[in-house]
Amino acid sequence: MPQPPNAVSPPQPPASSPAESPQPSRAGRWVQRADLFLRVMIGLYLGLILFFIPWTHLWTFNRFFMYYSGVARVMQHGAVRGMVSGLGLLNLWIAISDAIHYKEV
Repeated sequence: MPQPPNAVSPPQPPASSPAESPQPSRAGRWVQRADLFLRVMIGLYLGLILFFIPWTHLWTFNRFFMYYSGVARVMQHGAVRGMVSGLGLLNLWIAISDAIHYKEV
């Protein structure tokens, strides 16, 4: 005889066989592929921008940095530029890893 659920027990999922699991429709796969494509492309672009921008004149002669000299002094340090470039490399790595390890369900 099954016990009635109490207030602290998690709800029990209904019993179903693996054969009854719904297969993703063709539209669902298309949406998954489009999502992967967008994530990878945005990750690649953002990673490339973060990797290269700290070493160009756009970083050095930034209007925001010109108005706030305290921020400019910090942002001109090689360590800060290296950290920003490192974030770009990390972003590139994640995007490429997502593209390589994608598996259709």
